[in-house]
Amino acid sequence: MNALSPQELITRAPVWEALAEFWLDTKLADADFDHIARVIAASPYSLAEVRAIHDYEVAPAVSVNLMSIAGAWAGFDDEWLHARCRKYAALHGSWWYRAATWARLPVFRLFTADCWRQVVPRVKSLRGKLDVDT
Repeated sequence: MNALSPQELITRAPVWEALAEFWLDTKLADADFDHIARVIAASPYSLAEVRAIHDYEVAPAVSVNLMSIAGAWAGFDDEWLHARCRKYAALHGSWWYRAATWARLPVFRLFTADCWRQVVPRVKSLRGKLDVDT
């Protein structure tokens, strides 16, 4: 298991928080997508890296929210979210964790497909160029 450095944790935290919004039990508005896109565009990560952060760190941490009768709709507690995402980030290099998560990727992507369709063009526009790694 590889723990993220203190600097990586600082850099990742706002991305985790933004991507976790995909999993709230509420419909996101244009302003929400704009905010998420601004956070991603300001990060040092490519869109492919952001997608991996979502798929292997954020989605496993918060996807259970959509299965809960009383899921979070206003937002996740930052400390809770950071702890869960750190846990999954540390597991990310493990072959068994990647295999287990890979099996769930179709479900993660089904639930967030519309969010990605909304956010990716906004990120590209904010960055002022086309990322080829969407």
